[in-house]
Amino acid sequence: MNLATTTHNYAADRDTQLALLNDVMANSASKIPDNINDFFGAVKALADTPNDMGSRKVVLEKAKLSAAALNDIQRIVQQQSFDTTEQIHAMTQRINQIGKELVEVHHTMIRTQGHSNDLMDRHDKLIKELSQYTKVTVTPRENDGLYNVMIGNGHMLVSGTQSSTLTTLDGKPDSARTQLALVEGKSVKAISKSDVGGKLGSLFEYRDQTIPMVQDELGRIAVGFAQSLNGLQNQGFDLNGEVGRNMFTDFNNDAIAANRVIKSGDSTADIKVYIDDLRALKGGDYTLFFDGSGYSLTKPDGNKLAVAPTGTPPTFEVDGLRVQVDAGLSPNEKVFIRPVRNAANEIRVTMDHGEQIATQSVISSASRLLGNAELKISAKGAQSEFQVVVSPDATQFAVLDKNGSVLVAPQSYPPAGPVNVNGTVFELSDGAEPEDVFAVSLNPVDGDNGNLMLMQRLQTQKFMNDGRSTIVDVFEGLNTEVGMQKNSFQRMREVTGVELQEQRAGLQKCPGLTWMKRPRT
Repeated sequence: MNLATTTHNYAADRDTQLALLNDVMANSASKIPDNINDFFGAVKALADTPNDMGSRKVVLEKAKLSAAALNDIQRIVQQQSFDTTEQIHAMTQRINQIGKELVEVHHTMIRTQGHSNDLMDRHDKLIKELSQYTKVTVTPRENDGLYNVMIGNGHMLVSGTQSSTLTTLDGKPDSARTQLALVEGKSVKAISKSDVGGKLGSLFEYRDQTIPMVQDELGRIAVGFAQSLNGLQNQGFDLNGEVGRNMFTDFNNDAIAANRVIKSGDSTADIKVYIDDLRALKGGDYTLFFDGSGYSLTKPDGNKLAVAPTGTPPTFEVDGLRVQVDAGLSPNEKVFIRPVRNAANEIRVTMDHGEQIATQSVISSASRLLGNAELKISAKGAQSEFQVVVSPDATQFAVLDKNGSVLVAPQSYPPAGPVNVNGTVFELSDGAEPEDVFAVSLNPVDGDNGNLMLMQRLQTQKFMNDGRSTIVDVFEGLNTEVGMQKNSFQRMREVTGVELQEQRAGLQKCPGLTWMKRPRT
């Protein structure tokens, strides 16, 4: 019955937690997608009249609403994480109080020279409450007729007239992720949260697994939305003929890149994590460890691989991330890498005026593009107009001027690095189709809407989840996942509730089996 009580309370609490989270998601299920789609609708309207200041202001307002919706849900979910930690502290205190009360019962048993029904009822009631919070094992002691009470997988809370103290310790390297430990005399024994079960186990699972999963998916939406639009802004011209500036938070600035690394307070490491490929971007915790001779990285799925930072500064790449090690870890030190955990809180509109929206693209309307390759200008030089032409078999490319003269002779496609054309430097990704032509113009043209057309494509472009999902698809996937988990634990709650009732009914039929009352020796 104790085990059935623990299992049922675990399932019931998980169901309650996910019901609350499901309500939060339901309230945002239309707000976030609608705000993002409204933004793209405003972009489409601006494409009809690129110079209209009113339409430009509408685009910025819709951008702010999209960012604010992500900020709001992130704050709600983050508050749930804080509240859960407080509940963990309160529950550990109650468990300690139960331990003291059990010791008092045992002392009374010794003084009264026997196990009265009242004492055993009180003992039984305390054990029943304790089994709601965590797994409980009760065993009789041979020498004094008292009991040992163990929690989790064999951690001694009460031994006769002695009780240990359950406590929480700061996590390492994440001090906010508190961990359980049992204080036995002068020793402190760590307890794996997977050993606990019951209400306490459900709190740890909600705080350390469910909430981070939600935050990571919201973060991927924020980064995907902001970075894709910022990239296009940087590849176009605004109403003043200037190269476009970021519309949203720059998620690759050095401060945010450094905050993606969670390290201990005494760490001297300096590591920054930049996001280079949205298609490969994943959530979860990456654990970077240095054993004194080399680095290893454990990915969120548990896959462990050796990594070797190289170059100046030393870097390595994984899952669309570029990890830059400016100052390395100490021997036997580990850090967590969380690429997008706080991104939904960090996203903001950083553009001040509507005229800064880059409506003109450097890729002109004279282009002929069938593939999904991307061309980005890294530096503007003397060459302001040129064409990048892909060969009929898509194995080579060449650069021509507007009259067809060769500026860069044919070479292998995709290029191994940046390409310099008379001081103008561009990068060309793979994905081009045979005979694709990128017509590049770095001369501002009044009324051009080419960049707005590219922005519109982002609404339906599958550039997340390895090219399987749009930005809105990621949110819909998150919403579905929370709903599925909620339904799963609801069924588990019902099944375990029936099992608990059966156990109680069995004990009522055989009350003498609840406790084996033995005479004191």
